[in-house]
Amino acid sequence: MVTTRQRRGQGTVELALGLLVFVTILVFGIHFAEIGFLSLKVQESSATAIWDATQAKMHVLPDQWDLLNPSTVAQRATSRYADLDGRSSSSGGGIITYVFTRAQSPEVRCQAEGSITHAPAPTTDGVYQATLGGMRCSAQATISAWQFPTSFLDSGAGSFFQERHLQTTSMTICGVNRGGGCQAGFGILLDDFGLATPEESRNCQVLDDSGCDNQAYYQSAIRVFQRHPWGNAGAAERLARATIGQVPIQSGKFWMSFNVNGNSYTDDENGGDQDPGTWVTTPGTDSPTQAYVDSVGERKPCWMGFECDHKYYQ
Repeated sequence: MVTTRQRRGQGTVELALGLLVFVTILVFGIHFAEIGFLSLKVQESSATAIWDATQAKMHVLPDQWDLLNPSTVAQRATSRYADLDGRSSSSGGGIITYVFTRAQSPEVRCQAEGSITHAPAPTTDGVYQATLGGMRCSAQATISAWQFPTSFLDSGAGSFFQERHLQTTSMTICGVNRGGGCQAGFGILLDDFGLATPEESRNCQVLDDSGCDNQAYYQSAIRVFQRHPWGNAGAAERLARATIGQVPIQSGKFWMSFNVNGNSYTDDENGGDQDPGTWVTTPGTDSPTQAYVDSVGERKPCWMGFECDHKYYQ
């Protein structure tokens, strides 16, 4: 017959034996969770360096190109993650301590990456530069156990465990992979290869470069224009001369007009069909260009064998 005292004694023994395993699992679970969290923060520091670098402007078209300084990018990320918390710009320092784990501040390294390149089309190679702008960043940090019980019933007479509770070692956490000096990292092609600076956002309301405030856009466009092969140069002019007797515009010349503030074809902007200084898209008798007026008057009643409705040309 089992007495109440015997049952209580058996429950106490089972609780003591179960706690030996439970405490070990709990302590190691906390330590491993902290290692996982720190690993993500080291990875985050290297990724942050790359993404922050994308906000930097590296060019003023068409001729000014400057590679972003990789050491500046790395130092900024290292300072931001000195406390392994990138949510604020304040930097802690040195050693970050958790329950059973401590970590050195991560070190972020960035370098130019020549394998990440931008190859422009042959007609734009005079505007955009190839093999410029690639960058790669990596990160690493050293972590170790802190106030972690290195021995727990694993030595001496009557020891419960056969293996030592913890070997006091430190480990290096990499931003991307393991080992190899943490050389692997994230790479990206920087710069937007577009028009963004104040010099590249001004109006150019003329058809040539005299008085054009947006030289960055104008010079880039004319370089692309000049690099295209013009096998049929003059064909449009010959067609216009044969059809209406004169050439209203020099087709082989570069013409450009750019207005950044709204649509140039609205009534409150100069240009387009509403501008008395230009010809309408579909010429009629009201066109300021006399050649178009004459061509409308010379049209026959029929066009390509079909009856013509002159209301479309008046």
